[in-house]
Amino acid sequence: MNELIKLTQLPVIEEHLRGLKEQIKNRTAEAVALVCTPETLTTVKATRADLNKEFSVLEEQRKAVKAAIMEPYEAFEKVYKECVSDAFRDADNQLKGKITAVEGDIKDRAEQTAKEYFQELCQAEHVDFLTWGQTGITVSLTDARQKTLSTLRGKVADFVVKVAQAVNAISEMDNAEEIMAEYRQSLNLPQAIAAVSDRHRRIEAEKEAAERRKAQREAESAAVQRVEAVAPPTIDLPVQCIEKPAEKVCKCHFTAYGTKEQLTKLKAFMIQEGIRYE
Repeated sequence: MNELIKLTQLPVIEEHLRGLKEQIKNRTAEAVALVCTPETLTTVKATRADLNKEFSVLEEQRKAVKAAIMEPYEAFEKVYKECVSDAFRDADNQLKGKITAVEGDIKDRAEQTAKEYFQELCQAEHVDFLTWGQTGITVSLTDARQKTLSTLRGKVADFVVKVAQAVNAISEMDNAEEIMAEYRQSLNLPQAIAAVSDRHRRIEAEKEAAERRKAQREAESAAVQRVEAVAPPTIDLPVQCIEKPAEKVCKCHFTAYGTKEQLTKLKAFMIQEGIRYE
């Protein structure tokens, strides 16, 4: 099939273009050399317009040449597709489909064998809570083509044994049940231990906070009871009395100390008794 397709003739237009090259070069160089000032602005604009007009004419000719060249090529390409490429591509697609089907069957059978081996190991190592999806193992065609599937079996064994070792280690730890529950979710021992430790720290912190709140409430309640149990104290302060027709009103200044609840009750008492305060 050597050189069945060969370009045997070049357009003569190429030689004509090479002849125009020097002329166009000189024409554009003269235009670019023009000095643009307010006095020559009209001339420069006219020169630019002339260049654009010449270029537009040549561009239209180029497009016409391209269309003339492409028309026979497109016709040729259509024949080429019908006679050559369609046949090759159809054959390639069919062969690819056959290869993919066979290779897929090889990998499926290897994966099924690996899953059965996985189940056997899980039973033997007492980690039957595991699922095949948790292994993250993908069966490659290279692994599947091995007669004994040694590489694939090795990956399965490494995974199951690692989990079994972690489970044994957890059984010796404090809070083993909680850690195990976390470990089953992630199969990450350090992460499981950290999650349980953090949970316990937060629980203890909340217990301490609750105890502090309870003690504070009890102390406030006891203080209120003590205040209510005793008689109102005699206040030995300078008192300024104001004579009124009906009764004598006295005025005194003092600072009260107590909890928010106690001061609230004091304010309510003063309001109830009609005592003005500032």
